[in-house]
Amino acid sequence: MPVYTFEVASPVVRSVRDKEPSHFKFEIESYQALLNSIARTKSDKIETSEFNAGGQSWVLVIYPNGNTRDSGSGHISLYLKLANKPTGGSSVYATFKFFIFDKERETYITIQDARERRFDAGHLEWGIAKALPVAAFNDDKNALLVNDSCTFGAEVYVISSTATVARLSLAERLTYRSFTWAVYDYSRLRTDTYSDVFSIEERNWKLRLFPRGNLTGQGRFLSLYLYLDDRTDLTGGRKLYVECELSIRDQLTGSDFKQTVGFWFDSVNDHRGFDTFLSLADLNNPMKGYKQGDTLIIEAVINEIFVLKDIN
Repeated sequence: MPVYTFEVASPVVRSVRDKEPSHFKFEIESYQALLNSIARTKSDKIETSEFNAGGQSWVLVIYPNGNTRDSGSGHISLYLKLANKPTGGSSVYATFKFFIFDKERETYITIQDARERRFDAGHLEWGIAKALPVAAFNDDKNALLVNDSCTFGAEVYVISSTATVARLSLAERLTYRSFTWAVYDYSRLRTDTYSDVFSIEERNWKLRLFPRGNLTGQGRFLSLYLYLDDRTDLTGGRKLYVECELSIRDQLTGSDFKQTVGFWFDSVNDHRGFDTFLSLADLNNPMKGYKQGDTLIIEAVINEIFVLKDIN
């Protein structure tokens, strides 16, 4: 028998059922690699693609190690987020269930918030902080995490009978995932500049550099960003989660300055990086070796690419 250890807390209702979620299933492959990537980028949650139920668009939000801001430490925390903010003081009322698939018994753990929740402009997200202990989720006897893959789900209103299925997959490593950009005559740069377009995993990318800072870093920091140059196929809920390490080479000692960023690229969001990447004081310090012969050497290494797409 499976060992499901639940912490009982009204109004949360837990049960087991055979029928799959009616509205949304979310399959994760390479789960541990995703967790490692999230940890490295100091994130704590996964947001899925949008799905429709009850005439609204929703997003399933998963905190694999618990939402500590909601006392969820040590548990998987699950939330439902209304994708479009209501206007004019309107509200959306919903009840919902979350699901975790037991692959051995082919059943679903259901975790239901039994109360009706009001989603409005001031409160777009509701959920369950202590949906399932992380130890129970990782326990092989429970068959929730098998071969480093798992499946979550959600139902809202139980109106639609057709589920949207999204899958998050780790992209196969086909190429060497790094790019080096030598920025010559750095002190002569007066405005932002782009690198050449480079190709990694059959996608085109580029770097953007603000030599004297951008937004919150203006006048005090060098700002650096990674851009996805072509997003024409990122439609219909398709997204890319990318973990990228950006660095500036220390040309004297090899003690390169590095920062890692994780970001979801989609049809709207095409870049992510750092307004405050490296302070201008450190950049111009001759003892640090970042700028030699008025040349700056920047490197981008894409560690992981996860592809999120609807599969039906």
